[in-house]
Amino acid sequence: MPRKGLVGIYILIFVVVSSGFSLQLPTFQVPQPSVIYDANGKVIRGLSEENQIVISFDEIPDSFKKAIIAVEDKNFYRHHGVDMAGILRALIADLKARQVVAGGSTITQQTAKTLYLTNERTLTRKIKELWYTAILERRYSKDEILALYCNSIYFGQGATGIEVASRTFFGKSANQLTVAESALLAGLPNYPSGYDPYEYPQRAKERQAVVLERMVAEGYITAAESKNIAKTPLIYKRAVFSSGDAPYFVAMIKQYLIEQYGEKMVFQGGMKVYTTLDLTMQRTAERAISDGLKNRPAGMQSALVALDVGSGQIRALVGGRDFASSSYNRVFAKRQPGSTFKPFMYSLAISSGWTEADMIPCKEVEFAVAGSPPYKPTDYGDEPYHWRDFTLKEAVMKSDNVVAVTLNERLGPARVARYTQNFGFSDIKPVLSLPLGSTEVTPLQMAAGYAAFANKGLYSTPYSIVRVQNAGGKVLEEHRPQQKRAVSAENAYIVTDMLTGVMQSGGTGSHLKATVGRPCAGKTGTTDEFKDAWFVGYTPYLCCAVWVGYDDNRQVNQAGGVLAGPIWAGFMGKASAAFQPTDFPVPAGIKRLNICMDSGLVAAESCPRTVSMAFIGNSEPGQICYWHQYSFPELPDLPDWLNPGGTDEEEQPEAPEDQSPAQPPAAQPAVPDSHGSGPAVAVPGGSG
Repeated sequence: MPRKGLVGIYILIFVVVSSGFSLQLPTFQVPQPSVIYDANGKVIRGLSEENQIVISFDEIPDSFKKAIIAVEDKNFYRHHGVDMAGILRALIADLKARQVVAGGSTITQQTAKTLYLTNERTLTRKIKELWYTAILERRYSKDEILALYCNSIYFGQGATGIEVASRTFFGKSANQLTVAESALLAGLPNYPSGYDPYEYPQRAKERQAVVLERMVAEGYITAAESKNIAKTPLIYKRAVFSSGDAPYFVAMIKQYLIEQYGEKMVFQGGMKVYTTLDLTMQRTAERAISDGLKNRPAGMQSALVALDVGSGQIRALVGGRDFASSSYNRVFAKRQPGSTFKPFMYSLAISSGWTEADMIPCKEVEFAVAGSPPYKPTDYGDEPYHWRDFTLKEAVMKSDNVVAVTLNERLGPARVARYTQNFGFSDIKPVLSLPLGSTEVTPLQMAAGYAAFANKGLYSTPYSIVRVQNAGGKVLEEHRPQQKRAVSAENAYIVTDMLTGVMQSGGTGSHLKATVGRPCAGKTGTTDEFKDAWFVGYTPYLCCAVWVGYDDNRQVNQAGGVLAGPIWAGFMGKASAAFQPTDFPVPAGIKRLNICMDSGLVAAESCPRTVSMAFIGNSEPGQICYWHQYSFPELPDLPDWLNPGGTDEEEQPEAPEDQSPAQPPAAQPAVPDSHGSGPAVAVPGGSG
């Protein structure tokens, strides 16, 4: 043997021995998918459940065997593991394209790599691959190797093996696949994420055409059959099991993990992923949406996300009505929030010196808009105006639009828009209609923003993963609460007090309080033309946002309190059962008083409409309501002999029908001058 040949063999032996692998095949290891756990250590079925189902060679349809051989290794049954002609063809194709466009690995080589090796690109790994390929060819028959390959390759969407791929993409067992479906699936392993038919149906269809072309070239089908097969409609649907537990949450986690670690690591690397989800709350959320939409049109969708108030951890997440029919996660969909956006503006008002008792009229008003007709806000309902004054608390309770827009104008829309950044929002448009929810936001953003009010003014960035470990137990990443001060604890409590009023008699959410069954705060929201229905609210422990609407922006034709409210209340009532019912903690320096809603002053005993309000320091009204504090009792009839008008009743002048004293004018409590474009003095707007 030539000296150069001996040197080459010695080098190969040295590399093989020094690389630390046996000359025999390693112990066969079936790829292990990662496992996701909830906050209590329970396994969340979905990423690992049914991830791989091994079937026999005879159970794999002939159409798939032919398709995969045609497109991956046409000489599979003619070579002994390595196809030198195939390697040469791939090399020529790569040189012509000046990039890697074709691979020369045979099915046996790919099987060896999948079962025993990693994806690292080193000379040592390639030598191992060739060695294990040779052993596989000696130990197993071609049919057995093909079965190993078909059961171990990754197709995308978490599906390893042809059986799970068939169920994932076509909702059926592999032995039921048509030729068109087999050709589609055979094209996926080359680039699972890029040819994903759910994400890129056109790319998947083009890849199917390549497979059919190769099948024609190898004589498996005729050109005429190929044309007919290509015209066959492909209907993608998942088998029932594919959804598993918390499918929208699992899909979100899966997407993140794939971006960080790659599909092979996620679905075959055996990682352990510890999340923030509470499976019990999650199932409660899914039932709440199912019950809330039971008698609604099929196309109507909903999203729900619930956060732990103290940390921002996601406890429940439902991105739609049915994951199997639509995997689009609406928790991240941007929609107009309607009146649920008002509390952020009212928070700025409180920090600017306004109080719950300050009054603004709801009457016809218009605001100049540069380059456009004047803006005229109106209220929801049959009557566009209430024609009376509102305290800020009652304006929130009733969700009065005119008061909100007026206050926004006085505070300054640009200032309000900047202020909302404290609650995790960005790109909020500084327009007059800002508090009415004119800028699109996501349900997750709304839940996180409201949670700051429940958490004494601390904003927590929402997160879903606590810790990720590899198969050996090494911690790959770990997350803790990320918090910042959004507003003072006193400010957060005042806003919470206003939102608890929404749940009380006279508030737009009063019909939901009994279902929740404990102290709670919340806000309804309905957008123009009834395209979006919202309810966002919280208890001292849990914050939840619910959206209901159509993906194509059709009208839902009902208000947020009717559509989203019952879903929110149904979830919160059951999900909060694990916590002791408690009131919202009161910060030091807060004073509570009963206030007359007609005058905005401290309520007298005779005030007909009163509500408890909270005040910071000495900001409470300094007067008792003089609208109602004076009461004149009726006097008994005088004897005739004391009647100065004489004893003849017919000669006495008729008394007026209403002898009650004239009402004093509406109170005009003092308001700070720094509220915006002008003083916020209340304007009498009716009799109260």
